[in-house]
Amino acid sequence: MSRTLCENCHYPKSHCLCDVVTQLTHRTRIIILQHPSEVKAAKNTARLLQLSLQNAEIWIGESPEDFLPLHSLDQSSTFVVYPDEKAVMLEEYAQSSTQVETLIFLDGTWKKAFKLLQLNNWLTRYPFLSFAVLPTSRYTLRKAPRADSLSTLEAVAYSLATLENIEVAPLYALLDAMMQQQFDAMPPHIRSRYHFGP
Repeated sequence: MSRTLCENCHYPKSHCLCDVVTQLTHRTRIIILQHPSEVKAAKNTARLLQLSLQNAEIWIGESPEDFLPLHSLDQSSTFVVYPDEKAVMLEEYAQSSTQVETLIFLDGTWKKAFKLLQLNNWLTRYPFLSFAVLPTSRYTLRKAPRADSLSTLEAVAYSLATLENIEVAPLYALLDAMMQQQFDAMPPHIRSRYHFGP
């Protein structure tokens, strides 16, 4: 039997996160290209971003045809956030006069994100940005294969804080609330594998 979902946050009503959501005002347009395998994942931090950010969009797909309206974004102010070897550091743009209007993020496992990148050559029209100072991930309930792994929420939060100098603590509070619910729902023998909380 399927669980009743909250109409707003789309989490089960027993795990509704609406009381923790705080709307943030920001200038930068956030575009998330989400691999279809992530849509129903419980650890879907892109969904949390859409609840909290007024200027965030999720585009679900894999092929170039799924993202056609995005192929013609302004090339002087649109950037792809991905740790490419040719990427320029985000922190440098924060200190420059270059206008960053739109940030594109790839949402999925490293393998799926790389696949999105390989299938969508149109992304190479835009400069790539990476992080010079990688924040420590708070997403302790996720097992990531790389040391530089951040959830999509964490990558977006760091980008907005760096570019716009806005307070993003509400985003991290929402992530913490989601993780707490997941942790509480784990069977004891699974819970013992993780360190969560103070």
